[in-house]
Amino acid sequence: PSLRQNLESVIPRGWFYRGMREALGRYRAIAANGGWPAVADGPTLRPGDTDSRIPTMARRLAVTGDLPDGALAAIDDRFSRELEQAVRQFQSRHGLDVDGIVGPGTLRAMNVSAAQRVRQLEINLERARWVLDDISDYFILVNIAGFRVYVVRDQEIVWQTRAQVGRPYRKSPVFRDEMKYLVINPTWTAPYSIATRDLLPQIKQDPGFFEARGFDLLDRNGSRVDPASVDWSGVTTNSFPSTLVQRPGPANAMGRVKFMFPNPHAVYLHDTPSRAKFGRSQRAFSAGCIRVERPLELAAHLLDDQPTWTRDHIDQVLAGGKRTTVRLTSPMPVFLLYWTAYLDDDGSVHFRPDLY
Repeated sequence: PSLRQNLESVIPRGWFYRGMREALGRYRAIAANGGWPAVADGPTLRPGDTDSRIPTMARRLAVTGDLPDGALAAIDDRFSRELEQAVRQFQSRHGLDVDGIVGPGTLRAMNVSAAQRVRQLEINLERARWVLDDISDYFILVNIAGFRVYVVRDQEIVWQTRAQVGRPYRKSPVFRDEMKYLVINPTWTAPYSIATRDLLPQIKQDPGFFEARGFDLLDRNGSRVDPASVDWSGVTTNSFPSTLVQRPGPANAMGRVKFMFPNPHAVYLHDTPSRAKFGRSQRAFSAGCIRVERPLELAAHLLDDQPTWTRDHIDQVLAGGKRTTVRLTSPMPVFLLYWTAYLDDDGSVHFRPDLY
């Protein structure tokens, strides 16, 4: 009786796609009604300030639901507490520092037109269409542009955390694979590109590099080499003769645990000693891998069907310091995707700058 219903049963793209499609409809309606007013340039606006631009800013925030419609009548030239809450919600939805202060970055995001946001939603719906036809009920999703990692089960986000992703000149790739195991107290074998471009200059500058950073130097046969026996001044990126392997420990680049889905990009999820960087709104710091803010919680999620691997047991293995591989009961699908528009678990529409 309905062509639409028949097609949706044949091509079930799921709750995320439907939610994004509904969001596109709302933003198309906003654009068709003239969009939102632009807020004029000027000095930074802080809560408590008085400025003639504030009523315009309030109307702009009301159009996208960040400020309740009923609050508009009480808005004057003063930056009220209610307006501050609306700014904070807007900042959260756009990946900005959530401080309630309208500086240049927040103002630029407010003044992106409704037509541009419609186009952004269309592009990301297309990206979703590529991958959401054939998807399991339990998977890990990394949104590179959103700097977040999600665990999705039965069409619900059951866990999420912040992530650090590849720098623009070392982009995290977009692909799909299957996680098969995780490693507690991992070693790290530095890829040749990182060893020669990043670590070799440090080795030449710091005689104590190997001891301070916990690295072993291995020859082509895997035998240990004394770093002091190498004339590092003559080593170049084209003549690097050895392999650098970092032992488990607090300085290890993989942190305390890494999540393995062998792939040609050599990109994985892992912990990191660079904890402070998770507090930044833009988190493109890695050489391509995905650094996870709360990796032990993710490990507990992945191992919750193995009774012996409780969180206490994971902590005990960590304390022992021995490299330990734990295989998953069944492979876990992992999606590394690049979405600059998406829905959060509360259904709110989020937008992000095009990092790459």
